[in-house]
Amino acid sequence: MTQYRPGRYLAVVQQHLAGRALLCIDVSGSMDGAPLHAAIAGGLDFLVEARDANYRCGLVLWNGRVVAHLPTTSPDSEVRKSLRGAHAGGGTNLAPALRAAVDELAPLTGDRVVCVFGDGDVGDAHAVAELAKQARAAGIRFVVRGLGRGVADQLAELLTPLQHDEARSVSDVTNVRGAIASMASALRARR
Repeated sequence: MTQYRPGRYLAVVQQHLAGRALLCIDVSGSMDGAPLHAAIAGGLDFLVEARDANYRCGLVLWNGRVVAHLPTTSPDSEVRKSLRGAHAGGGTNLAPALRAAVDELAPLTGDRVVCVFGDGDVGDAHAVAELAKQARAAGIRFVVRGLGRGVADQLAELLTPLQHDEARSVSDVTNVRGAIASMASALRARR
C-alpha cells in the first residue's frame, strides 16, 4: 500500500489507538465444578478471538474481591496461565472488579471494553451502578453474559442499560463456554 517503511513512531501510534478488552469472570463459590471449567474454556476461546480482532486482553477473576488482575499490558501467556489456574470460592461483589477495570482503562484511549460474566448476585448494586456510570463516562463499554435470565438482566440493567443483547442470557452450564467466547464478537462488531 505504500512505498515507504513505517516510521519509528508507528508503534506509539498503534499503542495509543489499540483496542483493549478486560475479561472479568466470576469465580465465587457457586461457580465451583462444571460452571468454572466451562468459564475457563470459554475465556481461553475469548482470548484467541479477541487477539485475532487486534485487542490486547487482560483478566480479572472476581468473587467478593479481586482474586487476580492481569492488566491488558500482560503477556498473553500469563493471562492464559492465570485463567487456567482459577479456582472457585468466596462470596460475590462485582464492585471491586469494576474499580480495577475503571482504574486501568479510564486513562487510556482507543476502544476499551469490559466483558463481564457472572452466575449470581452482583453484591453492592449501588456501587456497581456508580462505577459503571464512571466507566461509561470515560468511554469504556461493557459486554455482559449471565448464567440465567435474572442474572443477565441484573448485569445488563447495571452495566448496559441502553443496550439490548439477546445473547447476554446463558440458559445453562452447557452453554457457558460458547457464551463467554461470544463476547469477542462484540469487539469485532465495533471495529
